[in-house]
Amino acid sequence: MKRKRQEYEGFAPGFGFYKLFWIFFIGSFLGVVIETLWCIITRGHFESRQGLIYGPFNLVYGFGALAVIHCLTPVDFSLPILFVCGLLVTSALEYFTGWLLETIFHAKWWDYSTYRFNIHGRVCLRNSLMFGVLSVVAARVVDPVVRGAIVSLPFWASVSMSAVLLVILLVDLVLTVRTILDINSVLRQFHQLVEQAKLDTAEYLKQSHQEFQQRFDQYQLNAELGRMELMDYIEQVKAERAERRAEKREELLEKLESGQKEIARRMESSCLLYTSDAA
Repeated sequence: MKRKRQEYEGFAPGFGFYKLFWIFFIGSFLGVVIETLWCIITRGHFESRQGLIYGPFNLVYGFGALAVIHCLTPVDFSLPILFVCGLLVTSALEYFTGWLLETIFHAKWWDYSTYRFNIHGRVCLRNSLMFGVLSVVAARVVDPVVRGAIVSLPFWASVSMSAVLLVILLVDLVLTVRTILDINSVLRQFHQLVEQAKLDTAEYLKQSHQEFQQRFDQYQLNAELGRMELMDYIEQVKAERAERRAEKREELLEKLESGQKEIARRMESSCLLYTSDAA
């Protein structure tokens, strides 16, 4: 038994390779199970909380479990200190992971902006408190169980199971990354189409505005030309009417005798003078 323990823990002081892997795997799986149950209890319906697309694993919880077991062993003698340190370690890990995923994939994988006491939507006080409790459970419950399971298993069984689970995780991770990259590619193409549509719409509106402005200017020019033609026509009509009146006057005067013509001219002069005085 002592030799078997040394075989499993020979890769790092106090932490064997298989123990670290199994803690990572169990943490990735249990994190999804616990978060799914929490959503069912608090929201009343099922929500997929897995971090990978094809398998029920969330690598953030796996790394969180490793961080808690590896970093908090020196303080696991005190529950309050273990709780606070677990809260800080897991919150820092969640914040860094959220920032890293947003930087790489240009998308938010979770957002706590609607929760009180959040930091950039990546961490919030409520979840940090729950992570603190889970850190205590991981250090005081999960770690002893995993340690005992590894020691009790034959070496070949531990190696075989670890290899199979590692292949499953790697395949799932590769498929997930490829799917995310494909989705991002589609989103980029869609974004380009939207931007092109905006440019085409702006160009169309610009051309339409120019055409409308040209038509409006042409309308104003036609209206001005029409007004000028109308004024010319009115002046022409006035001149023609004045000419006809003058011709009719001359015809009437021709029919009068010389004395009557003189009287008519005097009357006309008096009327013109009266009109001028009145004006």
